[in-house]
Amino acid sequence: MMEAVDGTGLDLKGQTAVVTGANSGVGKSAAELLARAGADVTMVCRSRERGEPAVAAVRQAGSSAGAAVRLELADLSLQADVRALADRLAARLPAIDLLVNNAGVWLHRREITSEGFEVTFATNHLGHFLLTHRLLEQLVAGRGRIVNVSSEAHRNGDLRRAVLETIVRGDAWKGGFQAYGDTKLANALFTFESVRRWGARGITANAVHPGVLRTQIWRKNRSALGLLLNAAKGLMAKPEVGGRAVMRLVEDPARDEVTGRYFKVETEVVATAQAYDEDLARELWDRSLEWTGVARARGPR
Repeated sequence: MMEAVDGTGLDLKGQTAVVTGANSGVGKSAAELLARAGADVTMVCRSRERGEPAVAAVRQAGSSAGAAVRLELADLSLQADVRALADRLAARLPAIDLLVNNAGVWLHRREITSEGFEVTFATNHLGHFLLTHRLLEQLVAGRGRIVNVSSEAHRNGDLRRAVLETIVRGDAWKGGFQAYGDTKLANALFTFESVRRWGARGITANAVHPGVLRTQIWRKNRSALGLLLNAAKGLMAKPEVGGRAVMRLVEDPARDEVTGRYFKVETEVVATAQAYDEDLARELWDRSLEWTGVARARGPR
């Protein structure tokens, strides 16, 4: 379908994509590749200060393909923000072909949102869980693909280590790396359970580890590990590697029907055993419905 995953041999004109965490890193790279292929891209960013320059760059990249690129502002850690974002998107977009749930944080200390959730879990899992549910009808209309940006750090995650409520509320905090791993495991569980519940409606969902990349996720992490990773940025891959990993799930015709899989960059691999725990997935899903106030979804259990 295309000679190289650079957005130049792929025609996505008429398709609509929404990318969270799009001001830098994997999100910005994926948005740029989508725009080059002609897709209309909505870039969800937390701040106007960082979002506007990113949108300008992506708009320039997609200008020759006629891509429409728009900025939407939302803090994914705050459910009020996510609901308002979803309402704006639903009012503007009758169908969504691609949703890239990419926004993420990795903190070095425990922080709690004004809504009572640990910030890492609120941003990396609950925000995307809520956004995806609120956009479900648009995704069904577009026979949409959901790409959840997970991480190999999910192998350090353990959502059986304590009562789930205490992990999500931050009462079972065991450090930033554990919190990040827990949320990346939640991304994988959400991906696989999405397929079980929504697959019959024409939606596909996959999780991807984009690689160990030179991105901004380490920027606010002042732990010893965070400082080490910041110092080692020069040895890491560029964010474009992660953007291409996302694009492989979009452009490869052999993957049109691929769903419920986990990819390490561009290679399908087996996730950790806990990611396939269907009882845990159901528990996380049902509790997430409660935590986000989403009406209980109907469908296969």
